[in-house]
Amino acid sequence: MKVEFNAEEVWLMMDNVVDQVLMLDISAKERATIRRWRDDEMALGTPAMQLLAEKVNSELQRTHGRSETVPIVKPDWAN
Repeated sequence: MKVEFNAEEVWLMMDNVVDQVLMLDISAKERATIRRWRDDEMALGTPAMQLLAEKVNSELQRTHGRSETVPIVKPDWAN
C-alpha cells in the first residue's frame, strides 16, 4: 500500500501545527516572525514547501516499510 500526500495536503498539516504554535504564550514579535516564515518561505509552491512534502512522504514510506518488515514477536509470558 502506498500513501502519498501532495504539497497542498502537507501545507495544510504544517499550517495546522503553526496555528497551534501561534496560540502559545509567545511575544508578538515571535508570532510575527513565525507568520512571516509560514507566509513567505513555506508558501505553497516554494522550494522549501516542496522539500517538506518530499520529506514527509519519504518518512511515511520508511515508517510503513519498517512496520511491514518487523516480525511479530511472541511475548515471553506466552509459552
